[in-house]
Amino acid sequence: MRRAVDPTELTPLQIQRRLRTWARTSDSHVYAAVELLISHDAWLGRRDFLTVAVRSREPAIGWINWRAAREAFGAGRFDQSSTTERAVLDLAIALGEDRYRLSAMGPHNAAVIATAVALAAELVHPALKGTRTP
Repeated sequence: MRRAVDPTELTPLQIQRRLRTWARTSDSHVYAAVELLISHDAWLGRRDFLTVAVRSREPAIGWINWRAAREAFGAGRFDQSSTTERAVLDLAIALGEDRYRLSAMGPHNAAVIATAVALAAELVHPALKGTRTP
């Protein structure tokens, strides 16, 4: 039988490896959510998040319980973090839950959504008002 492991007893690298292994075999929205949390480098080092949302078993298996993460987020369990940290976590949970149904989007709608996010984050600049783009 596989033994449960307390994720707070794992190193950050062990957590990342376990979650990446799980995410690689999951849907793309889960993979994106896990990569966001790893790249952001805040939540996977927080005991409160690990205790609430990350599950792990031997041998080297890990996953995130998105429902538990959303419930804790909604209950204010992470309100002591910065607004930016909470925003990143909110987005990661939304991706993990597939809240926006990105997994069901065709290429056109996915590109439109990606462009909108890039515009909102000021990663690209919009066309000048009153001009047409092809």
